[in-house]
Amino acid sequence: MTKNIFDLSRAVQARALSSRARLKSAKGLKQSGFMSIELGLVLLAVAALIAFAVLYYRENQRKNSVNSNHSDIIAISGNLVSKYGQLNRYGDVTTELAVKSGVIPAHLRDPGADTAQNRFGGVIEVAPVDLTGTSDGISITWPNVSANQCSDIVSASEGEFRVITVDGSEIKGDGGAIDITALEEACDTDAPVELVFTAGRF
Repeated sequence: MTKNIFDLSRAVQARALSSRARLKSAKGLKQSGFMSIELGLVLLAVAALIAFAVLYYRENQRKNSVNSNHSDIIAISGNLVSKYGQLNRYGDVTTELAVKSGVIPAHLRDPGADTAQNRFGGVIEVAPVDLTGTSDGISITWPNVSANQCSDIVSASEGEFRVITVDGSEIKGDGGAIDITALEEACDTDAPVELVFTAGRF
C-alpha cells in the first residue's frame, strides 16, 4: 500500500514536471515567434530605407546632370553669340574654331585635339545655319543625351534658342513657343537622343 502511494506520488510529480516543461517550451516558442516577427519588421524597414536612399541618390544625380548640361549648353551659346554673333560671323564658325577659340569650355575639350564631348560622351558639333538669312544662326549639336534628362534639359534651355530639335523632330519653331507634347513624345524613348539648339538674333 505504502509502495503504491509512493509510486503514485512519483507519477504525479513526473506529470507536473512534464507539464511545466511543455509550458516553458511553448512560451519559448511563442517568444521566438515574436522575435522572428520583430526581426522581419526591422529588416523590412531597413530595406525600405535603403531603397529610398538609392532612389534619392539617383534622382539627385539626374538633377545634377541636367543642371550641368544646361550650364554647358548656355555657356557655349553665350560665347558664340558674343564672339561671333555680334560681328555677323557665324558663317565662319566650325567646331574646330569653337574649340580653339575657347568658345567650348576647357573641361569639355578632348586633350590634344580640336574636338569636344559633352558629359554624356557625345561629340559636340557647332555649325552655321540659315534662319531668315544666310548663316544668320549657329547650331549646337548635343548628342547621346539620356532620355530621362532630355525633357528637363530642353525645358531649362529653350528660352535662349530660336529653334530646338530632338532626334530631328522640331519641338520649337523659329521664335515660337516650345511644343510640350512634341517634346515629351520625342524624349519618350529607351535610347539616348540627339538635341540640336540653334541660336541667332531674336
